[in-house]
Amino acid sequence: MTAAVHPLRAALWPLGLCYRAVGALRNSAFDHGLMPVARAAVPVLSVGNLTVGGTGKTPTVQWLCERLRARGGRPAVLARGYGRAPGVALNDEGTMLQRRLPWLLQEQDSDRVAGAARLVQQGATEIVLDDGFQHRRLARDLDLVCLDATMPFSNGQCLPSGDLRESPAGLRRADLVLLTRAGTLDARQVEARMRRIRELAGKDAMPIYLCDHAPRSLVSRPDDRELPLQALAARDVVLLTAVARPDSVRATVEGLGARVVADLRHRDHHRFSSAELAAAAAAARANGAVIVTTEKDDARIDDSKIARLVLRVELRFLDGQPSDAELRLP
Repeated sequence: MTAAVHPLRAALWPLGLCYRAVGALRNSAFDHGLMPVARAAVPVLSVGNLTVGGTGKTPTVQWLCERLRARGGRPAVLARGYGRAPGVALNDEGTMLQRRLPWLLQEQDSDRVAGAARLVQQGATEIVLDDGFQHRRLARDLDLVCLDATMPFSNGQCLPSGDLRESPAGLRRADLVLLTRAGTLDARQVEARMRRIRELAGKDAMPIYLCDHAPRSLVSRPDDRELPLQALAARDVVLLTAVARPDSVRATVEGLGARVVADLRHRDHHRFSSAELAAAAAAARANGAVIVTTEKDDARIDDSKIARLVLRVELRFLDGQPSDAELRLP
């Protein structure tokens, strides 16, 4: 359930302890009313996690917004906008959501209280707070936490010696947990993870749902044609990614029958340069291959002339979906 600790990161464990302690003091201050909390004029539903990146928050945000709209609401997404380019309204995740959901209201602001007020003025009936579990200044009606089922607590260490943003005991604030990437686990592994999560949360009846990130289709760029997943079968591909879990993307692409002839990886949220895109295109030509990237990465590819296939992924529940009551919806 935890990953091995890299020697270099292990040496930073004293800083990890300090990070955990500071986070615990901050959470305690909010819990005891020592730090102010503002409430929006509409319900706020937070989607967050315990670790840095890679748990599937964005597909979860999309699913939740679609669920709210199907009930007749006008949902909006509020995020900090990490990695957003200067002068640009939305970062890669926001751009991806806007392409998928053209009707969606969005605000990205480090001051989430001010952003929430603007969304209410624009007519939002619910606000989905993206990556909001550690952001305590804006009150929420639901705290939904995504945990990667393969490594729910990473290596068990807080930043910078690990990937945890706070102690796993923070699950006591959670109302609902989604175990993402759960499709590769057997029943015994699932039961062990659910038992541990409920122990940490101190809630025997904590709602926990199993999900997977399932490939849905491909989009051909720059002509924007939607293609079936079978279009990757027996194809040579150059994989171009800048995401938190590139291994997961590669496994998905290979699972669809593609042969990865080059795997070009960059850090999460990296904005591809013209030279990097040209190198990927050259590798594709040299190997008679096609570039494959993710929707999140495609939002950061400014050169529309680069031919590529964009893998679209959706959240798929394995054991039913949360009820309206579990989502704190009237």
